[in-house]
Amino acid sequence: MLRLAVAVFSATLGALIAVSSKKISHLGLCLLISFAAGALLAVTLFNILPETVESVGLFKGLVSFASGYLLFLIITRFVSHVCPACSATHTEIEFRALTVAMIVALSIHSFMDGLAIYGGAATGATTGFLIVLAVAFHKFPEGMALSLIARESGLSRTVSFFTSVAVEATTTLAGGAAGVLMRFSDHSEWVGYILGHVGGGFVFIVLHALLSEVVKHHPRYTILSALFGASAVGLAQVFLGAH
Repeated sequence: MLRLAVAVFSATLGALIAVSSKKISHLGLCLLISFAAGALLAVTLFNILPETVESVGLFKGLVSFASGYLLFLIITRFVSHVCPACSATHTEIEFRALTVAMIVALSIHSFMDGLAIYGGAATGATTGFLIVLAVAFHKFPEGMALSLIARESGLSRTVSFFTSVAVEATTTLAGGAAGVLMRFSDHSEWVGYILGHVGGGFVFIVLHALLSEVVKHHPRYTILSALFGASAVGLAQVFLGAH
């Protein structure tokens, strides 16, 4: 429960800053997104993927990864971008896309975040902590971006803030609760499928954020910020390994 609360708090803090500030610079938001993307990619490649393969094998692991990637691809293509933070770097026309569509997409995304946190907690201390860290990194610009999108759609600062917090909190907690209620921790293979599925979704978010959106605008800063994000996860893993 505490790990889920950390993720929700990060999104809440981002939303609060967004509605309290007169304007969030495009470069600043891009840097936050790329930092989070680098952290997500590092955790996915060096923790989630190995845990998945160890639990279910290489073939099933790759299939579960593909399922998560495909789900987010379908949502992005037919509903709205599953990552509001990434969408906030779109053109002004896309930035004004219907808030309700963004809420639907984000609800699925945050539910998967909750499952990821649950799955990490079920695998071990190091992987679980790093997943929470990476998700929290991503939740901050996500909460910020959803509040900005809501404000652009005509909602007040207060309504935008509480909309972002409500969506983040209910769906993230629901994802964690789903894992607990279904008792997947009693079956390690299911934990592997969960991690693989959310890992595939994380890969989609990273690729779209870094390659399709942010790199177009600030390539040098994007790459450096993503490297810092990955390095932060690497340092955390070294620190945990030393203790």
